Amino acid sequence: MRKRVVRRIGAIAVLTAMVCSATACGTKTAGSAGAPETTGKSSAGSTEGTGSAEAPKKMRYVAPGSDWEKEDEIIGLVNEKLQREGVNIEVELVRIPWDAWDQKVNLMLSTGEEFELLHVMQDRKSATVLRSQNAIQPLNDYLDNFPDLKETLSERWPEFTVNGEILAVPVKPNYYISRDYGRIFYRQDIFEKAGGKVPETVDEVIELAQKMQDILMEDTGEKCYTWLHTLSRPATWLHRSYEEAPFIVDNTMGIAKCNMDGTVDSFYESDIFKRDCETYQKMYELGLIDPDILTTDSEDRSNAADYGKFIFGFETIDYQSESTMTKNVGAYLGDFWLNPELGNVEYFGIYNGNAVPVSCKDPNVPLSFLNWLYGDAENYQLFMYGVEGETYKKVDDNMMETIFGADGKPLYKYDDWQMGNADYRLYDATATETLMKMYTTPVTGTNVRTPLVGFNFDPINVSNEVANLTNEIITSIYPIKFGVVDYDANIDQAIQRLKAAGLDKVLEEYSKQYKEHYEANKDLVGVFQK
Repeated sequence: MRKRVVRRIGAIAVLTAMVCSATACGTKTAGSAGAPETTGKSSAGSTEGTGSAEAPKKMRYVAPGSDWEKEDEIIGLVNEKLQREGVNIEVELVRIPWDAWDQKVNLMLSTGEEFELLHVMQDRKSATVLRSQNAIQPLNDYLDNFPDLKETLSERWPEFTVNGEILAVPVKPNYYISRDYGRIFYRQDIFEKAGGKVPETVDEVIELAQKMQDILMEDTGEKCYTWLHTLSRPATWLHRSYEEAPFIVDNTMGIAKCNMDGTVDSFYESDIFKRDCETYQKMYELGLIDPDILTTDSEDRSNAADYGKFIFGFETIDYQSESTMTKNVGAYLGDFWLNPELGNVEYFGIYNGNAVPVSCKDPNVPLSFLNWLYGDAENYQLFMYGVEGETYKKVDDNMMETIFGADGKPLYKYDDWQMGNADYRLYDATATETLMKMYTTPVTGTNVRTPLVGFNFDPINVSNEVANLTNEIITSIYPIKFGVVDYDANIDQAIQRLKAAGLDKVLEEYSKQYKEHYEANKDLVGVFQK
């Protein structure tokens, strides 16, 4: 009887736990040149290898999300294949529901609970922060054991390398790297009715938006608006058009204007922010921005995308939304940039990776699994999608249809963004032609790689100030940013409140870390032709 290898963890109440140090992993497995020692053809679920010298080593993978109906069956098949191929490990998925993720992971790390692989989301808690808390360990000394894995992700290692330490194995689910920087999306049919001419200036964008809003009112009977990705996201569609471009404003608090030379300026005190506010105030007064912009949420944007009820999507309502909109209203998306000569501005590389916690006794074990997973399409597709004909149907070489259960959920389909590799990925058959092209085609032409790629601000030295600033920005800056209140009448008082909350101290720490990152990676920064 196959041993159960999937552990479910429900939401639990936990004590507030900061990640503290645990005993670091030991030395490399003796004789390891890739996978740990093999056990012959023992059962994947066996705790003792039949005629083997060693039982399978556990490879417990902690990642967010819920389970699938066929999960036990598929992971059992994965473990059987690992054993047949001489990789003596046993995979166990530890899926943690989203509402318990932060608390549960903090507790597991702080108590030194043993597991081998942790999913890292750079926009949630970065590998840099985890390393500063001694929660994960560098992989440099172990990756030399896995030359194929090292080569497979050769272009992406710098994005998880800090001060020479490789902190995680990057995930490469597609080639859609930073292609949304400043991109403006629209419904093609409405765009054509409004004249079909691509705007070249901000004023032309606003003029076209007014025409499209009138057409949408006639078509839908509703007043539709321009949509932004999030309130925290800076107005990159505007920034492309400024003579100071390229530069990047951090998209969390938005306090730092990060320059190509490794310096940082206070964004909310800059003339650039003033220009942003003037444009948004004009759009707000013209009725192009939802009057409830400060209280709307992602569900509003999602509904607008699903039914084509929007004028422009500024870095949102993108091609990942197109198939649903096409199904509902028969419309397709188009897009454009202001200042297209600038090219693609790369401000992030990869948001996701998989790290080895300090409680892991042998990092060769998780790296053996990843080496096996990314070394062969058959291995990858078994773990990611399950069994063809049972959990998915292959449409062609790189597309598939997911098979759903009675509850409307996939019977099994691992999250591409958590463990994906574009070389072997099967894309959903509902993906549009444009999305597939962007997913599968590497960036060509002019590409601006900014110093922000791979940079992750560690707030540990200014955590109180960051918490205070985050709240103050929402209260004082957002109404100004989106034109709800007048810039000139409110900005001085808002800046005073930000400084009282610790703006200068946080910017000083941010500047220090950004400069250090720039100095370590400046050879990778610049304008390149691909």
